[in-house]
Amino acid sequence: MRGRLCTGLLPRLRIQGSGPLHPPLSVRLAFSARPLSTRNKGPRRHESTLSAASSYEASRADASGTRPFVVERVGGRECHISWSSEEGLGVEKEWRDVASADAAAPTNSLSGRVSSWLGQMLLPTNYPQSVHRSYLTFHVLQVFETLLSTVTSVLCNQALLTAVGVSAEGSLFGAVAVQWIIKDGAGEVAKLFFIRRFSPYFDSHPKTFTLLGEGLGCLGSGLQIATVLIAPTPGNFLLCAAGGNIFKLVGSAIWYTTHIKFIRYFSMQGNDGDVAAKDESQASVAQLAGYASGISLLTFSHAPAYLYGIFFLSVPLHLMMTALMMRGATFELLTLPRLSVLAQTFVEEREVGAVEDLDKSAATGLFGEFYRNKDDRWLTLAPRVGDVLRVGSDIDRSRWEVCARVFEHERYLLLPCDSPRGTQVSVFFRSDASNEDMLRSVLHAALVRDALTREEPWLERDSLQVQEEKSGRAPSARASLRSVLLDTHTAAKEDYPAFRQALDERGWRTDELCFADHGNRVRWTP
Repeated sequence: MRGRLCTGLLPRLRIQGSGPLHPPLSVRLAFSARPLSTRNKGPRRHESTLSAASSYEASRADASGTRPFVVERVGGRECHISWSSEEGLGVEKEWRDVASADAAAPTNSLSGRVSSWLGQMLLPTNYPQSVHRSYLTFHVLQVFETLLSTVTSVLCNQALLTAVGVSAEGSLFGAVAVQWIIKDGAGEVAKLFFIRRFSPYFDSHPKTFTLLGEGLGCLGSGLQIATVLIAPTPGNFLLCAAGGNIFKLVGSAIWYTTHIKFIRYFSMQGNDGDVAAKDESQASVAQLAGYASGISLLTFSHAPAYLYGIFFLSVPLHLMMTALMMRGATFELLTLPRLSVLAQTFVEEREVGAVEDLDKSAATGLFGEFYRNKDDRWLTLAPRVGDVLRVGSDIDRSRWEVCARVFEHERYLLLPCDSPRGTQVSVFFRSDASNEDMLRSVLHAALVRDALTREEPWLERDSLQVQEEKSGRAPSARASLRSVLLDTHTAAKEDYPAFRQALDERGWRTDELCFADHGNRVRWTP
């Protein structure tokens, strides 16, 4: 019977849609006996928040006729999502600039969209919860410090150029230094847009982006060398110099941000400052040797063909060194592909492998930051609600209602679904979800996936089972799903301490979960 509950679960939703919520069955998953854990048994922290949210949503339901089933926070704004009142239209979204239980109507002002856009560009994900309380003061002062430093740098550049005989008169926009400002400014603007778009991936794919950044830097150098091939005019100079500087500054930004992570991982005794200082010393020695080598090579020729010949010889070696560095840095990071494999292994075998075991078995893709193949991707963390419930069918609605009730007082919500690649699980987080909650949610998701796919494919149901469902002799899909979620929820709480201990004993860094967190946080009510 348990096999039928698990394997026929989501196909039944296709037939039944939204049915009445039955009480959970007494059927239990066949988990081995384990000691109970007292973790996460404290007071419920969401009751006051949910009460306020419920009162607001109830008032909104009275006014509009539709009640939001989830409120999603995205980039400083909130998206109130409700089921569409018209069949086949999926879900309806209403954007609000600021959550307010007393607001009479939703707003989506231009100022709110602009502030959200700037916040995603300039502030860390999940600000201010994700940073120290002194972050704002420190960085506001840093902005003024950088502004004054840049002003001084512009004046110094102009003075130095004038001292070597480069006249400011008749040059582009009245000063030679302005050409360099435009060159650097173009790179800074491009860096802003690049960081806004890709900064979440610096945490989930640091090695990949380091390699990408070095490639962009090499491309920028190639464009700047091209200045010797074109007519020596201010416009042509700016075209090549600014274009090259865009790639070089973006590459430098990537290197700087990912290198901060690498320094922290290399520091095993809290000596981050010392390790970073010695890293600078090593870089200084290498740069001095590079200056000497470059000057020596220039004594032979200044011809463009000679310069590009050296360039095309050094770039492949440069990128090869970077790739070897990334392969040699065997950090025990819990990237999403690695954690997916480790959680599945623990559910099946009650143990986890070390980073060397995963690399040796090729269980994951490049640098452990990618899945080995598309079929291995069964887990999604903190997705957009609209991306998961895009259709908004009766199946989606029934499944969501069950999950929202089960996880009403949790800081995460699991939403399993069927797909051609097998069982897929999406995990949504509340704004106060901690790293411990996220790690436990992954173990819970692995337990759910194992329960739903243990016996046979979901779509293979015999005629007898279909007849039992129609006659009411078999339990409904909603009750079956609820039973599986509750059973695995209990098992996840019991197994999590052992799972965490196994990861720690294998040397994994359990203090952070490396996934592309875009800051999507939700608040749900049953």
